[in-house]
Amino acid sequence: MLEVQNLTIGVRGGRELVHGVSFGVEAGQWLAIIGESGSGKSISAHAIGDLLPQNLRREAGRLRLGDADLLTCGPRRMRRELGQNLCYVFQNYTGAFSPYYRLGEHMHEALTAHTGLDRHKRRRRIADALEEVNLDPDATLTRYPFQLSGGQMQRVVLATALMLRPRLLIADEPTTALDAKTQADVLARIDDLRRSTGCAVLFITHDLRCVIDRADRIAVMRDGRIVETGVTAEVIAAPQHEYTRNLFASVPAVDLRPDRLPVFDDEEDNT
Repeated sequence: MLEVQNLTIGVRGGRELVHGVSFGVEAGQWLAIIGESGSGKSISAHAIGDLLPQNLRREAGRLRLGDADLLTCGPRRMRRELGQNLCYVFQNYTGAFSPYYRLGEHMHEALTAHTGLDRHKRRRRIADALEEVNLDPDATLTRYPFQLSGGQMQRVVLATALMLRPRLLIADEPTTALDAKTQADVLARIDDLRRSTGCAVLFITHDLRCVIDRADRIAVMRDGRIVETGVTAEVIAAPQHEYTRNLFASVPAVDLRPDRLPVFDDEEDNT
């Protein structure tokens, strides 16, 4: 589905930030790229869709999505790929919508740009997508972005991506700003999309707990390089690189066995 070979990103006329990164994602597969902040995860993901800032350059030996060569796509072809075959869900959900338009207008515009559906079918698909992320379409579509909570907005962003039914979903730290319950809901919806449509998922995060139960494979990045990659269970059970071992050791373990839970004295006020 996605093939990335020898991806290099650098400042124009300056130093390299990502050094010869290679990875692939197959149809229906969930690949998580993990690592500390500043390791190059996000800019590598942005480079796939040619979304880097103008002061950065990308080079690669191969960068393909299905039969599309993303290195040679012109602006018109890339716009078609971004929406029909490749969708992003970003951490900064507030930047996905204009505050001057209702959410329904945003979602209709996305479907109009990337599908040939008539208004009735667009309305039905939008409603289905919002219901999939546990939002009431009637209460959501007439509102402006500032009228929703952060968790609700992130789910609208996810619904917008889901309704386009992409072949590849790139989720760039989409759960960082969410509470634990909403975070679990977002991950479950992404997994539902993957299982029901065969969509590939490239998940960028520094929160290991978000991906341990979901990802098929893990790629570990440090200082702009992939230092280890493999099947999730195998990497967790026997990490080969010292950085990977230190990364997993930094995740606090929560022991919920009854004999390890705190015991309170009934005579004390524990409210």
